[in-house]
Amino acid sequence: MKIDTEIRHVTKSGANLFLELGFAPAEAKRLQAASRKQINDTQLLKQQLMEELSTWIAEHHLKQAESCRPGLPSIT
Repeated sequence: MKIDTEIRHVTKSGANLFLELGFAPAEAKRLQAASRKQINDTQLLKQQLMEELSTWIAEHHLKQAESCRPGLPSIT
């Protein structure tokens, strides 16, 4: 059995995907705003984690590869 992988439509950058999926305009706007907030919150969390990890690595005078070894002091 062949799986159909043909691309039939591409949503343009910045377009409201929820509107294209058939949601009512008000609901599509709400869903897009909620998804953008969730994406932003996730990016901020990742940024905070990377900053904390970088600080921890620097405080322990480690190279990145060394920081991956098991048995190192835990982050407190």
